[in-house]
Amino acid sequence: MEIYRSPQSRKQAEQPRAIYYSRARLIAGVVIWTLGTVFFGALTWKSLPQGNIWIFVALITLASAWMFFNCVTALGKLDKPVLLIGRDGIRFPDGLLIAWGDMEENLYVDQSYMGLPVIKMVQIKTTLAKPRVKKMRVSALAMNSDEYMALCDSYSQGGGAAATR
Repeated sequence: MEIYRSPQSRKQAEQPRAIYYSRARLIAGVVIWTLGTVFFGALTWKSLPQGNIWIFVALITLASAWMFFNCVTALGKLDKPVLLIGRDGIRFPDGLLIAWGDMEENLYVDQSYMGLPVIKMVQIKTTLAKPRVKKMRVSALAMNSDEYMALCDSYSQGGGAAATR
């Protein structure tokens, strides 16, 4: 049973919905990864004379610097949508459009360990030859899993595979 919508509201609901990065989450990521890079960089420097342990700590420092770089580059793209969800399917930043009918499974993976977030990712299994599985990290998006799934459900109605959790 559909709730009554005015023609203007119905027209607006037909338009694709753009999902953007969250400025607050990206700034928090920049702060956290800056502190992490400085901390692990100092540990690397201190562990240089103590054998080969510095190599392991330097790899952690590089990973932390890479995460910092990802947050900073995403801050430069705040005006561009990360995902575009509409009646035709989901469009990714690389231009790939996966239609609702081509989706076998649409998951929002939100894993944490002892309350600490480990990964947030959208994973779509398709019937297409390429890509069979499309994955995208979404930890800095301005939406949570419930909003994503509700949005996918509302746009995919009558258009193929339903979104699942």
